[in-house]
Amino acid sequence: MAFHIVIEMIDEEGEVANYRFKSDGGRVGVFKICKSNGEVKLIEQMPGDEGGHIFNRAAVKVMREWKRGKLPSVTEWAS
Repeated sequence: MAFHIVIEMIDEEGEVANYRFKSDGGRVGVFKICKSNGEVKLIEQMPGDEGGHIFNRAAVKVMREWKRGKLPSVTEWAS
């Protein structure tokens, strides 16, 4: 199964950055990442992603950037 996910920072609120992730089909979900420890939490599940496969890929992409010391304003996952 191929994935293309666009991940955009919505805003930053203190120790948290909020992200929107979109699939090719236009479906959208939202998650947040804690800037201090990298913990990710799903805020709004993407319709059709009940198994969390798309969310997990989006979260991993942002967590990898966080580990490098930055949070991207826009990034993507493609596989």
